[in-house]
Amino acid sequence: MTTLLFVVAIVAAIGAMGYKRYRKKSRVRTAAQRLGASPDNAIYIRSFDEMDEHMRQRWCSCGGFLETTGEGTREADGRRFRVARMECHECEETTEVFFDTTDLLQ
Repeated sequence: MTTLLFVVAIVAAIGAMGYKRYRKKSRVRTAAQRLGASPDNAIYIRSFDEMDEHMRQRWCSCGGFLETTGEGTREADGRRFRVARMECHECEETTEVFFDTTDLLQ
């Protein structure tokens, strides 16, 4: 009887770990398709205020708060991008958010 309970506990633990991995991979796939996750789906902005507002409303795929840790500029295919690097307070994952600033009014 004890052996059966031990086997059930091990199977439950393995199932829980598998489910947790599945959820994380699913969240990562979803995050990779979010608006701003790459230069191909960069967020078009007309002012830096729009960029700041978007970053304040962005949350990590784990549900944690994202804090901006830096910004930079990139150019590709005749387009200019402002790239915000953000880090999650919960899972400590870092991510980049791309903003299309090609037509930015200064």
